[in-house]
Amino acid sequence: ALRDINLDIDLLRESLEKMPGLVLENLEFEREISGDLWQVQVPFAERHDGTVEVRSVDVRRWFADGKEWYFRSARGLYREKEGSAELSQLLGTLETDTRVLNLESQKLSWSEDRNEFLFPKGFTIYDDEFILKTDSASIDEAGVILLDKGGIIRWTRRAE
Repeated sequence: ALRDINLDIDLLRESLEKMPGLVLENLEFEREISGDLWQVQVPFAERHDGTVEVRSVDVRRWFADGKEWYFRSARGLYREKEGSAELSQLLGTLETDTRVLNLESQKLSWSEDRNEFLFPKGFTIYDDEFILKTDSASIDEAGVILLDKGGIIRWTRRAE
C-alpha cells in the first residue's frame, strides 16, 4: 500500500519499522499487469510488524479481452517479507466467454512468486445451471480451475 501511494520506501523504511503502526484510509489504486487492469479499493489498512491488515477490500480485474473478475473480502492480510496475501470471507464473480460465475470462499491465498490463486479451504462456484463445491482448489492467471481434492457438482437447471 505504501508503494502504491507513492511514498519513498527507502527514506521511510527505518522510521516505519520503529513505529508501532500506521493506519491508512480510503485507498484506491490501479495497476496494469500483463495487459490486464487491476483496481483495488481499501477503506482501511493498518501496517505493523511487516504486515498490512485490510478490511472490506474490493478487487477488480479487467482482462484485455473485456472479461472481468470481481472479489470482495471482509478482511485481508499482506505479509511484506513473504510477498503474500490472504483474503477471508470472499465473495466474487468470474466472467467467462459464456457465463458469469458466482464464487464464495472462506479463504484465498496469493503470493508474488506464483501465478495462481489458492483456496485452501475450498470454494463454491455457481450460476443458474449448477453448483460446484470443493474442499481445496486453485485458479491460475488464465482462469483455469484445478480441483486439488476433487469436488461435487449439482445441476440445478431443470430439463425443458
